[in-house]
Amino acid sequence: MMSENRDRARVMVPPPMVFLGYLIGALIMNWVLPFSIPWTLILRIIGGLALAAGILLIISAFSQMMNAHTTPDANQPTTALVTTGPYRFSRNPIYLGFFLIYIGFTLLAGTLWGIILSPFLLWTVSHAVINMEEVYLKNKFKDEYANYSSRTRRWI
Repeated sequence: MMSENRDRARVMVPPPMVFLGYLIGALIMNWVLPFSIPWTLILRIIGGLALAAGILLIISAFSQMMNAHTTPDANQPTTALVTTGPYRFSRNPIYLGFFLIYIGFTLLAGTLWGIILSPFLLWTVSHAVINMEEVYLKNKFKDEYANYSSRTRRWI
C-alpha cells in the first residue's frame, strides 16, 4: 500500500482546479475592474471554436488514456506512457484542452483579464503540475519517456 502511494506524480494542485481558479479570477477581476473587449461576432465565434476544440481535444486525449488502460488522474499510478492520438503532437493535450476552454470562456465573457492572466496560468501549470509529472514519468519510464519527450513538444 505504501509503495502504491508513492507511485504517482506529486503535483501541487489538481490541474483542473488551476484552470478553474484562473477562470474565476479573471471573471471576478472583470466584475471588480471591468476590462472588456468589444463584443463582436468574430470574438464569439473564436471563443466558441476554442471552447469546442478544447473539449474535443480533452475527449480525444482521455480516450487514448483509457485505451492504454491508464488514468489521467495525477494522484493515481500511471501504468502506460501514451504517445498516440493527440499525444503525438503534445505531451500535455489535456492541459492544452483546458487552456483552450479557458480562452474560449474568457472570449465569450468578453474580458481581457483572461488574456492578460493567460501567461501566468501557463507558468503556474508548468511549474505546479507539468514539472512534477515529468519528473515522475522520467523516473518511471526512463528511456521511453526520454525518447518521447525529445520528439514531442510540451504544449504544441
